[in-house]
Amino acid sequence: MLAALRMIGLLRAGKCGSRQVNEMAFAVNDLRGGSPSRWLRKSTAIVSLPLSASDFRMLATGMMFAIANLVGLVSAVLAGAEDKGLVSGLQITKYAPKSASFPGCTHIAFSSKTEIVTAGDRLFFRTDSQSPFRESVVKGLKDAHSVVFNPHDRLFYATDTGNHRLITFRDPASSQVQNSLTSLAEVKLQRPHDIVFDQSTGWLYSLNPDSSQVFRFKTAGKTADVLDLSRHLGYSRALTIVSGRLYVIGSSVGAVVEVVDFGKQQYKIHNSFEKKKDATAGSWKSTGLVLNDVDYFQSHWYATSYFCPTYAGNQNYDENKFIRFQTWRDLKEGTWDDLSHFLPSKVVPYYLTPREHTIFIAVFNHEDPGTFDKVYQLTISE
Repeated sequence: MLAALRMIGLLRAGKCGSRQVNEMAFAVNDLRGGSPSRWLRKSTAIVSLPLSASDFRMLATGMMFAIANLVGLVSAVLAGAEDKGLVSGLQITKYAPKSASFPGCTHIAFSSKTEIVTAGDRLFFRTDSQSPFRESVVKGLKDAHSVVFNPHDRLFYATDTGNHRLITFRDPASSQVQNSLTSLAEVKLQRPHDIVFDQSTGWLYSLNPDSSQVFRFKTAGKTADVLDLSRHLGYSRALTIVSGRLYVIGSSVGAVVEVVDFGKQQYKIHNSFEKKKDATAGSWKSTGLVLNDVDYFQSHWYATSYFCPTYAGNQNYDENKFIRFQTWRDLKEGTWDDLSHFLPSKVVPYYLTPREHTIFIAVFNHEDPGTFDKVYQLTISE
């Protein structure tokens, strides 16, 4: 590579003679991986011919362009190899549906063999991963966002966002709703988005996104308290439990609150790199990260952002919409891998669901709902 670049410089300076043409032949051979002896015979034959000055310049110019093209090709290959190395073994594939689309898709939940996809006004479920999803007969939902299973009372909890409530049901194949909660800790629920369950403590957590009020509750809401994070967060879409610790995803401010002790109201804040303005959606260049969710999977944190054409203006709506990083310092300094190119363009990646050796990504099309609303799966091979 260095030899080829040196030859290009000599050609441009008009200082390339027959010896340099021989060296150039070796340089081209080095880039192409050919046989040195074969190239030596050919290059010797070339320079031993009686060439006029114009013929020599034509030959040299041709070789210069050939080498320049090869240099560009090799550089591109090396750059691609470097990028591939950053995400070695990572693969993202379509999980469900294999064809067509859900009418909406913000979340997928698992309980044993049961899978439930939250799709706005409807839920879809299956009890066999090889079977197609079918619509649940649980009715009356409005803009629902997520579902979680509580093994203590054997109930599914769903955030019925547009109806400002949480509902519980035992079986997605039954229309019976067990409970409906419209307030927790004497605070009214206002468009509750996410809900998670902490297996280590038995607590359920949900939140009011506009006020950044996080609720902790048990026994169908009879025991509950609230953590008010409105001083630090604006609009907040998601909650995450990792190793028994709660994380609150501050969407509009692009920050994550790590709750150290809920009862004592102790927490610490992890800000993101180059946050430009408080916004509920946008693009990397215009707003910085607008976090939909952050979750942990196989030594990395994964984060999704609400970037789409409607809110991006004339900016790139795919850049950094799906990233991963290893430490909170990486988030603060912008030292992350951009995985956005693994997902289709224009879709919004929303809630993440880690399960065993896979992390699932719910995506939807903001501009044209129901046309590309799916669940993808990310795996990492050894």
